[in-house]
Amino acid sequence: MDPLTTSLLIAAAVVTTAKKPWKWPAAAEPYRGLIEAASRDHGVPRDMLARLLWEESRFRPDIITGQVRSPVGAMGIAQFMPATAREMGIDPLKPDQAIPAGARYLRQQYDRFGSWRLALVAYNWGPGNVSRALKAKRPMLADADGYASRILGDSA
Repeated sequence: MDPLTTSLLIAAAVVTTAKKPWKWPAAAEPYRGLIEAASRDHGVPRDMLARLLWEESRFRPDIITGQVRSPVGAMGIAQFMPATAREMGIDPLKPDQAIPAGARYLRQQYDRFGSWRLALVAYNWGPGNVSRALKAKRPMLADADGYASRILGDSA
């Protein structure tokens, strides 16, 4: 096969296997304005923030209201741990506080670690764990790295 044909076949394969952009679920619509404002205010990519919130809560009312908590105690739409919510000065069960705080916290992690992947890992696994792993030149926790990969894969 000649090089031109090979290049065209490769290009066609890339186009046909390219992932479709993440589509906001209907459950996210009541929060779209908050997500867009928080994204703008904190310099966080909008779809990344929306996808993070989806990963954390699936926009399920029982999770958002705190009726259901994570096994480790995280709460609300952005799944803040109680200590982190206190540090951020927010009620994690109030989306109008938790969404902007989630964007602010993610941006803080980006500013600290210099990449969205590491910021997402830190959001999920904790910044102290990320710092220790980087210092020891160890890999990130597979679950946290998978979390970041899912979000980046859908929102990039």
